[in-house]
Amino acid sequence: PGAAVFALLVHGGTRVHYVGVAKDASRALAAAASATVAADATGDVTVAWANLPKSSRKPALQAAWRSWLGGLGYAPEGNAMAARAAAAAVEPPTSPSSSPSSSSPSSSSPSPSSPSSPDEAAAAVAYAAVSEEAVARLCDDGFVVLDDVLPADVLAACLDAANALKRSRKTVNVGQEGRDDSIAVLAGDDLPNLEGTALAGLSPCARTLLAVPAVLRRRHAEMTAAADVRDEDGQPIGTGRDEDGQPIGTGRPSSDESPSPGLSASSSSESSGRAEETMRRLATATAPDKLMLANYPGDGARYVAHLDNDPEDPRHSEGEPGLRARDRAVTAILYLNPDWEESHGGCLRVRLEGTGAPTVDVAPSAGRMVLFDCRRIVHEVLPSHSSRWAMTAWIND
Repeated sequence: PGAAVFALLVHGGTRVHYVGVAKDASRALAAAASATVAADATGDVTVAWANLPKSSRKPALQAAWRSWLGGLGYAPEGNAMAARAAAAAVEPPTSPSSSPSSSSPSSSSPSPSSPSSPDEAAAAVAYAAVSEEAVARLCDDGFVVLDDVLPADVLAACLDAANALKRSRKTVNVGQEGRDDSIAVLAGDDLPNLEGTALAGLSPCARTLLAVPAVLRRRHAEMTAAADVRDEDGQPIGTGRDEDGQPIGTGRPSSDESPSPGLSASSSSESSGRAEETMRRLATATAPDKLMLANYPGDGARYVAHLDNDPEDPRHSEGEPGLRARDRAVTAILYLNPDWEESHGGCLRVRLEGTGAPTVDVAPSAGRMVLFDCRRIVHEVLPSHSSRWAMTAWIND
């Protein structure tokens, strides 16, 4: 039928199994039936469709698909199957002891010692922390704050190891104007060598940060497959969001749930474009080879406002591929500071997008992870009056 929105109906036409939309709807319909309907059940399938103008572009396709899907009151099983298949195409960051359906941390974070390997433990923690809702907020606002990512004993061991590293004089001030922190670089390949040493406590936190890129890729696959809006070549387009910008099929925050602090003051069309660009980058999120451990000594040390991927930075293209500022897509920061108080200072100040937009101050409390788009979010570290530790991974695209 050319461009059309369509539905596959089963059980004598009484239940919608799948809703899709495409410029070449005949081909997309056949593909959907083949992928989501059992071979011995194809005789029970009927089809409903509505033609769309041949010139329909992505927003019109998405609007038609949302209208049909939104009127059902339930998620069709075929669309859920497509989402699971897309997720399976990405290496699953789960372990036998973790629940693949979990999308937010439980009241007690998974223990890193329970899965069969440290990497599986880190993958389970990262998948629980970085939910579809978190990814939606990362895309929409440019940043998201996640709390209680790791248990207190793991964070305490990491902090002890960080202080041991500092006592051994292996943290250095890079002498860069505008920043007062001392840093140590951790190589991902060296993490197994830390076991049995005074620095072993660094490993679970580092592995968790290194697991985040795979989770972002998986969430991207799940969210885009949930929308399943396709172009004339059968390729997914869109980000699986409803008319309010929420991911389809993930549910909404309750009315008393706090959103990510602040919203962009820029126009809705500009915000939508930026959100789509961030989402697109997540499809190719790649773990870095190295992480940074940074300490602000508590004497008013700070880091002036900057972008982590700034084309105007003269050092933007310096270094090896994968380690250059220009390769950065998402910054992932994990804080190690217990009992942080307002008087300690050292907040991460995030400048929201748009003329006249406000700033948001994020306290560097232990167990808190912050993700933000390196190209969109200008940020700074306010003067710190107590020793402040953070571990950072710059995720490439």
